[in-house]
Amino acid sequence: MRIEQVIVNGPHQVDLVERDIPDKPAAGEILIETEKTFISAGTELANYTALDPSVHIAGSWNHYPWLAGYANAGRVIAVGDETQGINEGDRVYSFGKHASHHYVSLSDPVGLRTIAGQSFASGIPPLIALIPDDVSSEVAVAARMAGVAISALRVSTAQAGDSVAVFGLGLVGNLCAQFFQTQGCRVYGIDPMPARRKLANKVGITNTLTGTDSEVRDQLLEITNGDGVTVAIDAVGDYLVVKEAASVVAQAGEVIFLGSQRAEREGSFTDVLRPVHWKHVRYIGALQFQFPLHPTSGTRHSIYSNMQRIYELIADKKIDVESLISHRMKPKEIKLAYDSLLNNKDHYWGVVLDWTSN
Repeated sequence: MRIEQVIVNGPHQVDLVERDIPDKPAAGEILIETEKTFISAGTELANYTALDPSVHIAGSWNHYPWLAGYANAGRVIAVGDETQGINEGDRVYSFGKHASHHYVSLSDPVGLRTIAGQSFASGIPPLIALIPDDVSSEVAVAARMAGVAISALRVSTAQAGDSVAVFGLGLVGNLCAQFFQTQGCRVYGIDPMPARRKLANKVGITNTLTGTDSEVRDQLLEITNGDGVTVAIDAVGDYLVVKEAASVVAQAGEVIFLGSQRAEREGSFTDVLRPVHWKHVRYIGALQFQFPLHPTSGTRHSIYSNMQRIYELIADKKIDVESLISHRMKPKEIKLAYDSLLNNKDHYWGVVLDWTSN
């Protein structure tokens, strides 16, 4: 079978190429015809620009040439033997690549199919979630960012009435703020970009702040009567943001690392470490993949159950994902999409690729 797929060959080099995959699924596999994929402006652009240095390390998950993407919504068009729970015609969400068709192995824990030395599933984790009828495919795939954002809520001890500061109102930070608001928390979103603050206001995050580090700190301390916020979240992935978050967190509060740290920073760690000793502040990592893919005995949450809950919240209009889609583009426009997300952040923030019209 001949398919189209996005591949990143080097820094700022991305193409839509044709390649061959097997015609039929093997035992335990399903073949998905893609309807929509979603571009991650964080991870994908870090790989596209080589901000993540592992793109140059052979054998790493994202080394060049990299088959891009990790959010796919499509329809099952073929089911292999020994596959249960998924039927032809089902509309499903997966961690699939930007490709017109792809396989997911439900029997192999790393989702690989190797033929003549070539891995056709490209290591896609075998997560398949049925998309409810009342959630569109483009919203279902854009909710990939909600799957990242909900991790901060899952690891936090925040309760109704607690104050939460989210530093960075990109898609992940925006959705993170929405999640904490569903729990009755008083949420404050911080971002220097007017467009991001405006979008946050549109989806119901009414308390947004901006200014220098000291100005933001003063505003948050004034709002909290000098106590500081219960939870401060770095949704950017930058040591300088962590440092700012640590300066506004309350006694026995939490600083949550939601963004992935990629940029190299030099300087003293004293300002970051002092709150741990002086104020009993806890630092907590919130990487999505710390949770198991599927419900597991002894764990409260899984990536699969998180996605189910996210779809429920979308259907109940408790969180707004659709407003976070700024553009619908064709796969052949992938270069324009990447460069626009990178260089035109005021207008491009959430891009869905529509494979049904390519």
